[in-house]
Parts: sequence; C-alpha cells; structure tokens
Amino acid sequence: MKIGFRIKELRLSEGYSQKDLSIKSGLSERTIQRIEKNEVNPTSHTLQVLGEVFGENFHQFRKEDFSTNNKEKMNKLYVFWNRIIKFKINILSLFLKKSK
Repeated sequence: MKIGFRIKELRLSEGYSQKDLSIKSGLSERTIQRIEKNEVNPTSHTLQVLGEVFGENFHQFRKEDFSTNNKEKMNKLYVFWNRIIKFKINILSLFLKKSK
C-alpha cells in the first residue's frame, strides 16, 4: 500500500479534513494533498510528524518505497547495459564480416 493512501485512510477514519490535519501537523494543506495523491514521497521529518498525529510508524513505508525505487533503477540499468552490449556485438560482427 502506498503511504499516501494509508495517510488518507487514517485521516478519514479520525474524521479529519485535510485542513484539520494541516493544523494538527503544521504541514501545509497542499503538502497533505500531494502526499495523499502520491505525487510526492514525504521526507523523514514529514513521516515523523504525521506518525505523531496518528500514533503510527510510517518509516516502514519509506523502506518499501526505497526498495521499489531501487528495483526500478536496477531494471533500467539492466536494460540500458543490455542495449549497449547488443550494440557492441553488432558492431564487432560487422567488423568481423568485413575482415573475412
């Protein structure tokens, strides 16, 4: 579950509006909107502040997001290097054909 959905779920279960949560947390209403829409990844400080409001530990989500982002980055690197290797193989095979 994405952290924004969890925060929205908790906010609604407590009966808070986004403005109420803004006042309780000291975060801007726009920040809360962006977090709930998963447009941004909240900082560690923001997670701590929201965790204090709801009595939750949100740092577990930070680790999940990092893990997912890491996998996505590694996959992109794999695709990139795979293309480079294929390109080099094609170039080498062209040179080998010309030298025959």
